[in-house]
Amino acid sequence: MGDNQNGTLRMHRRGLFQASAAAAAAASLAACADLDEGPEGTAAGSDELADLLPTYTPYEGGLEPDLPGQPDGTVTPGYLSRPEAPEQVVTEPVMTTGEDITAITPLWNPTPPGLPGNSYFTAVNEILGGTVVFNIADGNNYVDKITTTLAGGDVPDMFQIPGWEIIKLSDFTEAANELFADLSPYLAGDKAAADYPLLASYPTAAWAMGVFGGKLLGIPWERSPYTNALFTRQDLLDGLGLGEHPKDLEELLALAEEVNDPSANRWAFASLDQTVQEAMGVPTLWKVEDGKLVHKFETEAFAAAVEYTRQVFDKGLVHPDYVADRSTNAKEIIGSGQGLFFEDGVGAWHEMFATYRGVEGFNLQIVDPLAREAGGTPTIWRDDPAGMFTFIKKDLSEERVKECLRVANWCSAPYGTLEYDLVSDGVEGVHFTVDAEGVPQRTELGQTEVAPTYMFLSGRANANNKFQYPGMVERLHEWETNAAAFLDPSPFQGLRVEMPSDLSAENEPMTEACHEIYRGQRDVSEWSTIVDDWRAKVGDAAREYYTKIAEDNDRL
Repeated sequence: MGDNQNGTLRMHRRGLFQASAAAAAAASLAACADLDEGPEGTAAGSDELADLLPTYTPYEGGLEPDLPGQPDGTVTPGYLSRPEAPEQVVTEPVMTTGEDITAITPLWNPTPPGLPGNSYFTAVNEILGGTVVFNIADGNNYVDKITTTLAGGDVPDMFQIPGWEIIKLSDFTEAANELFADLSPYLAGDKAAADYPLLASYPTAAWAMGVFGGKLLGIPWERSPYTNALFTRQDLLDGLGLGEHPKDLEELLALAEEVNDPSANRWAFASLDQTVQEAMGVPTLWKVEDGKLVHKFETEAFAAAVEYTRQVFDKGLVHPDYVADRSTNAKEIIGSGQGLFFEDGVGAWHEMFATYRGVEGFNLQIVDPLAREAGGTPTIWRDDPAGMFTFIKKDLSEERVKECLRVANWCSAPYGTLEYDLVSDGVEGVHFTVDAEGVPQRTELGQTEVAPTYMFLSGRANANNKFQYPGMVERLHEWETNAAAFLDPSPFQGLRVEMPSDLSAENEPMTEACHEIYRGQRDVSEWSTIVDDWRAKVGDAAREYYTKIAEDNDRL
């Protein structure tokens, strides 16, 4: 968990060359009728997609933020309290056909009781005016559910599919166009603002991510652009008399060496990788040098990051569990006090406080982006503007599609509304109570029955609202305001790029190669050969593909 600011999802690290799904899953999806070849890939800017997308129309109702955000999503609006009487913002009937809506959604928690024995489902469905029948699948193996369902062709009325699973499926675009409804006739232009105003409040860039094969198929879940942050156990630093945060990599290394003490079961780092790359100035994916595209693997900055991180490992500054296995749970190392720094998604901050609030003095703080050297500036990797998508079944009647869109609109209600409370925690007094700090706390019944389900029928506007942790809202707002200035000016910013399927399998081997170097299993000097091999396999083909996109869109 950690990358989503709302704290309910783990948005996994993304990149062009992410690991492909298991062969069996890929074969299963490829079995879909008439899907003989993988997609060739497409790219389009928001201007080109304008006729397909809703016109961005900020929602004027709901709670005013205490700390204003930015329309481009680089700074999330901050809320320092919860209204005593949340406003109901959707007053018209939502489900009106008298038919159930079937839905497949993921869950990374224990599965709650189903209908009719779940009062949470019953209460929300009563307000919706109809019944949503959930088919809840294990989020950890969700790709299996997706591939099986798409291959069989019998999709539900509403289907939540995360972007990090989509990139594993070589034939997803073709399958999606065969199985899911084109939403442009219902949402394009001013139609969304008139009929689905909460959906119209999503940024245009997020909606553009829902275009597959030239059609608007997915309702996006907006996300902030920050993939990662560095955190520290401030209480432990303060206890050592070293409370001031480092500002660059030289200061980070010096501080790490000072706090590291394996004899006291204390290491400087529970995890380290991306933080160094960003500090070195590594681009998110591509950068332009001398009029040509250069991939991040090919940059001097990436090579320097590999060398620096190897140095940190060689000095014994990294917890041995992470050295042995990069997928180890770094949060547990930090929570136990065996590590002082770790990197994770921004949402990990409040999740860690929720988990370790019983630890005396526990104080985790976020570290401002580090520079390579004093006076330098980092490059902050820019995440996609949407990470999950809700699809509606193709060939439903027009009224049924509209009904599904009304449900999605209702589920999109922002923080501070009655609908948000219902989606997140259920009915006040039944499934949750509000404590003295104004924070909803689940009742025993709520802990059993309420689970992230309705929220996956749409997205929702980002909200920086974890005010129960003193200073967190203000500090996160400050951190984002600072980090926004360093966001990567990617040559493909604002373009919706669908990658060719044969360019999607090399990130995991490259990541593992880096960690083999960090661990000392390979020499630092091997990095140049590793990159040469990557170029031969996919890198040069990727450059050719992306160069054409850049030229076609006047980016080169």
